[in-house]
Amino acid sequence: MNLRDFRMGDFEAVYRLDQACFEPGIAYARSELRRFLSLSTAQAIVVEVGGRIAGFAVGYLSVHQLGHVVTLDVAEENRGAGIGSALLTELLRRFEAAFVTEVKLEVDMENEAAIAFYERFGFGHKRRLPDYYGPNRPAWEMRLKL
Repeated sequence: MNLRDFRMGDFEAVYRLDQACFEPGIAYARSELRRFLSLSTAQAIVVEVGGRIAGFAVGYLSVHQLGHVVTLDVAEENRGAGIGSALLTELLRRFEAAFVTEVKLEVDMENEAAIAFYERFGFGHKRRLPDYYGPNRPAWEMRLKL
């Protein structure tokens, strides 16, 4: 497993991975993903396994020392191998180095595996976001104090 910074040459691979990990309407459009990656405070990390991208994470620093996890994607065939944990650990490390005091993310309320994953890192439920992923598709906003 090779953890490294995202490079623009990785864009199509991470875009395809995001499309595979999330259903239409939830997966990011190319323009949305490019926008997050082009933010001046963006943090983007990939994991390569066997020379191909098996996972990636994107986050950014927003106002008031708040970190925001935009997405964390792991290829289905690589889940359970610690890639998600490695990505989130590195993203949180980078946020801490940038003096972030709190990190937030949004997760589909029906995605029990993702919710449990984030809870293991200490994220707690902050509030319910109705229709976040579309009509009758609420999300949890989860937060972690650093």
